[in-house]
Amino acid sequence: MQRKIEQNLGLATDLLLHAEIGVVAREGPYVVMRTPEAPDYFAGNTLVLEHRPSNDERERLEADFGRLVGAPPAIAHRGFSWPEDAARPADFDAYVVHGYSASMCSVLVAERAGLRPAAINPAVQVRLFESDRDWDDWTRISLAEMPDPASEVSRRCVQYQRIAYRRLIDKQLGNWWGAFIGGELVGSLGLFFFGRIGRFQSIVTRADQRNKGVCRTLLTEVAQRAAGMRDRLVIVADESYHALRIYEALGFAREARIGSLCHMPASVPAHSET
Repeated sequence: MQRKIEQNLGLATDLLLHAEIGVVAREGPYVVMRTPEAPDYFAGNTLVLEHRPSNDERERLEADFGRLVGAPPAIAHRGFSWPEDAARPADFDAYVVHGYSASMCSVLVAERAGLRPAAINPAVQVRLFESDRDWDDWTRISLAEMPDPASEVSRRCVQYQRIAYRRLIDKQLGNWWGAFIGGELVGSLGLFFFGRIGRFQSIVTRADQRNKGVCRTLLTEVAQRAAGMRDRLVIVADESYHALRIYEALGFAREARIGSLCHMPASVPAHSET
């Protein structure tokens, strides 16, 4: 299992990031991710499996999740992820009928020499976050991306992400960058480093500013100014996400996949880009 994870740069960097803000432990056939201080933060409380689960494994996996990660009332969701390398089509009927949502993410990797120049929007100013106001604006944009922004669980998830990302920055593992137009935050991303690998995190563009070159400009500027000496840059994105073509145009290539199954209580988002 360890080799499969190491070969999947998306999962490998997910676990490295989480080890800095939560708990990562090997338990039998699983890697367990836990965030004790944020039990309803679904992305930080999950079981990483060695391979795609079969339909007849659901009850066993749910029992193991409850034993190793947690169960209601402390933890209301259940989540599983794995390095996706199966050639056969996915069949999650036994999970979907019990309220699970399934997703596949692409792990996109760019070699340092493979990044391509892109046309940028000259109206976009790219700079590091400098103040609580920047993070307050980030919180509003991130919350608006949630399927139910009014949900208390959604608010707690975004608030915990804010705390976690700032903790990573305090540890000098990376930084958070914003794209600004007329002084207003219109997009942002995190970039964190592990040796020669840089991992982008939570790339987002404000909804009313999409299709204006904000994401392309932000990625291009940050790659040039902050990531130039890294051998490889990594992005993980849902395969249905609209920005995949932007990443590929900049020189990122799909190198691996991550599968996931999530069972959420009402009003909790099932997936977001990382």
